[in-house]
Amino acid sequence: MAFKITARTLLELGAELIGSDAVALYELAKNSVDARSPVVRIRVQSVLPYSRFRHAIDLLDEGDMPLAEIRQNIEQWIVSDAPAGVARPLLTRLTGAKDASDFRRMLVDGYRELNFVEVSDDGEGMSLRDLEDIFLTIGTRSRREEKSSWNDGGDDPSRTLLGDKGVGRLSVMRLGDHLSVRTTKAGESRWNDLTIDWTRFSHDSDALLEEIAVAPEQGPRKDDPGVQGTTIRVSQLKGDWTRAKFGEMLNAEFSRMVDPFDRRRGNKLFRITYNDQQVTLPQIPQRLFDLAHAKVSARFEYLDSREAQLVVEMDYRLNTHKKLVVTLPEVKLVSVTQSRSTRVLRRLGPFKVEFLWFNRLFLTAVEGLGTKSDIQGMVRQWAGGLMVFRDGFRINPYGGGDDDWLQLDKRAFGRKGYKLNRQQVIGRVNLTWRNRRLVEQTNREGLVDNEYKEALVSILQKVLEDFKTFSQNIEDELKQEDLTSVDVLKARVSKSKTDIQRRIREIAVDAPEQAGPLKEVERLVSALASQIDDVDTIIDDYKDERRKFVHLAGLGLMVELILHELGRSSSSTLSTLEGVDKSQLAGKLPAVFQTLESQLRTLQKRIETLDPLSTSRRQTKEAFNVEDLVQQVVDARDAQAKRHKVNVTISSASKQPWRIKAVRGMLIQIIENLLSNSFYWLKQQAIVQPDFKPRIHIEIDQAGRSIQISDNGPGVEAAEAEEIFKPFVTAKPAGEGNGLGLYIARELAEYHDWTLDLVGPTGEKVWRRFSLGLIGKGK
Repeated sequence: MAFKITARTLLELGAELIGSDAVALYELAKNSVDARSPVVRIRVQSVLPYSRFRHAIDLLDEGDMPLAEIRQNIEQWIVSDAPAGVARPLLTRLTGAKDASDFRRMLVDGYRELNFVEVSDDGEGMSLRDLEDIFLTIGTRSRREEKSSWNDGGDDPSRTLLGDKGVGRLSVMRLGDHLSVRTTKAGESRWNDLTIDWTRFSHDSDALLEEIAVAPEQGPRKDDPGVQGTTIRVSQLKGDWTRAKFGEMLNAEFSRMVDPFDRRRGNKLFRITYNDQQVTLPQIPQRLFDLAHAKVSARFEYLDSREAQLVVEMDYRLNTHKKLVVTLPEVKLVSVTQSRSTRVLRRLGPFKVEFLWFNRLFLTAVEGLGTKSDIQGMVRQWAGGLMVFRDGFRINPYGGGDDDWLQLDKRAFGRKGYKLNRQQVIGRVNLTWRNRRLVEQTNREGLVDNEYKEALVSILQKVLEDFKTFSQNIEDELKQEDLTSVDVLKARVSKSKTDIQRRIREIAVDAPEQAGPLKEVERLVSALASQIDDVDTIIDDYKDERRKFVHLAGLGLMVELILHELGRSSSSTLSTLEGVDKSQLAGKLPAVFQTLESQLRTLQKRIETLDPLSTSRRQTKEAFNVEDLVQQVVDARDAQAKRHKVNVTISSASKQPWRIKAVRGMLIQIIENLLSNSFYWLKQQAIVQPDFKPRIHIEIDQAGRSIQISDNGPGVEAAEAEEIFKPFVTAKPAGEGNGLGLYIARELAEYHDWTLDLVGPTGEKVWRRFSLGLIGKGK
């Protein structure tokens, strides 16, 4: 029994299969490409917007407005950029309408003539029989059969075939109610014409297709029998094709239909006009390629043995210039794709990947291209992840709109520290006819879900993951260089010294008699600079690069803290003096400088903690009292504790002093880093909880040979107890933390065979206590 289809079903099928006007237009253009046309001409004419046409019809149906007034409205609704003279005949005819029925008929016919979308080409064309047997037969597979004859191991075919299901022609149903086709093959003496009024299908909705007479017929004779090609015009449009809408369609959708990386293809292939004015298909500006902060290319290919391999080339250009080439042999690709055999990989077919990566924070204005905002807008226009093309033509919807087919955004926001997302990536995947097992869905919404698509997705995710790792490693190295550069440390001290000396001179103008405290500030800065001057000798002594990094990074963190305190105290004093009335200055000076002297004494203790890191005592183990050392570090933070109202307590159950032999400066650094972490998060907790009473408790357990540091801050998720010790892992915002404090603290502990862990009660989700176990015998 043969299946039959009604006219209504056909219309619904056309509406369902084609998702947008841009896709419908694209489907018509693909037919021209498949016909081997070197040029596809797209002509849009929109004189009277569809919404205005419908409004005029409604006014006629209501019968309340005179025909002359409706005609006057129509004249006003004609678009200002309509081709010269095209609307005048319609307006003239409407003026002479006999009655409302005559007016309506003229308006409908005029709208059909004035508004249309036309696609024409110089391709192979169709014969009268082709129109009957192929164009009017939905689901013909003539092109798929031709593709099937191509040999995977042979040369590329001489033509491109984009379609293979025979349903693209249904796109005309979406665009408008009237279709006219004029086509011919070379050597024929006449044109071949086909006209379809889709409204007949709608009116006879329950009729079977075979009951509605639609037949092609011979058209006029050709002037030149050698001429070939096809013109498809869709009129009586169903939507407003305004210039703004058409421009948006070209920018947002149609510009991606043809590979925008290939600048020659789009400009060479398409000739587009709107109301007889030339329109240029948007493309990625060439200079945007040069602005990319990284470029990545990959190729999935086959060796002579037919084994698959993936080669990824990465070029990172942000603040440095580094390249990396990674080759994954078939055995690793089996793991990547979680395949049970090599069958899928070997039948998948070769393909290429290319993408640009931008860190939008570092984009700048470019002369001749635009402002920083313009450049960011260009990246935003083209970004969206990896688009997919087959033989240079788009497979929707990948890499556009809200499509996250490779889960870039899901991974970016779901995994801490994962910075690669779709808005940073402009890219493409180039498939060819050889990837025949990657089959497009009938509705043109992506590839059919099968094992080959799964393998493709896994491979592309691997490429993106490798780039993420590569770029993150480079950023980590740059951070290490910043934190461990002697020149950077010296530059920071020098700049702070200049700034503080400027403040001292300003203070001295108002309080010349307070020379003592001011000289103390200068002395402290000089002492700090002297400590840093010794760093060159320290680094020369190191043979172990890892120890060199840990020492310098730790020193850098402590210097940052001291510089901050020095700058804050001198700036605070200056601000206080500026806020005091000159007449009352003499009476206020003692209190102001008493506060400054107190802060300077604390800073003196801070700088003294750097002394155990000096050349002579850097790795020298010495016997010292743990309680005294902890008290020294706490005293150095006394001013900070008072400022932020943090109650710091120390307890020890033992009545006897606990003496150990270790590198004193390293234990100071460990405790400093742990306290620094606590102070920061207690400060944040106080912001969100106004009545919060911050506390830090240090428990010295001689019997258990450990130091426990806990606070009542927000704590850390128990599941992240190990993650926080990894380098550059931090929950602090940029400028507040670099994720090295806890990493350095554990490294220093391991140097002594000690342990450092975040601990907490079993079953609790949040832990707030660090345990430093001094249980090793040292090195």
